[in-house]
Amino acid sequence: MKFFYKNEFWMLIFAIGVLYWLFNPSVLMTLVMIIPLLLAVASKK
Repeated sequence: MKFFYKNEFWMLIFAIGVLYWLFNPSVLMTLVMIIPLLLAVASKK
């Protein structure tokens, strides 16, 4: 479970979300993408 505490993991999820959002923009996806970004900022290395 230590893998989920690495901010690189959450930034990877965010980057994939950004790529998906570029081709399918929506308000819901914008809100969903904020969650892994906040988790990446809050997680400890």
